[in-house]
Amino acid sequence: MERWHADPQLSELIQRYYAGEAGLWSAIRAQIDTTIRARALADSSYHIRLRTRADGYEVIVERADSYVAEP
Repeated sequence: MERWHADPQLSELIQRYYAGEAGLWSAIRAQIDTTIRARALADSSYHIRLRTRADGYEVIVERADSYVAEP
């Protein structure tokens, strides 16, 4: 799992998204994808969670394979 504090630009997009503004998920995802690639985390599928903080938002990225049950 990786986590980081969203920068002001991403925090603004997330805030607008949660306020109900349509069509922002792709822009949010693009910014998160850029960070994931820069941190060399893009070797598999992943799950994104966003958590509200007093000073903005936290981005939490978990590998999707952690959600698959072991046989």
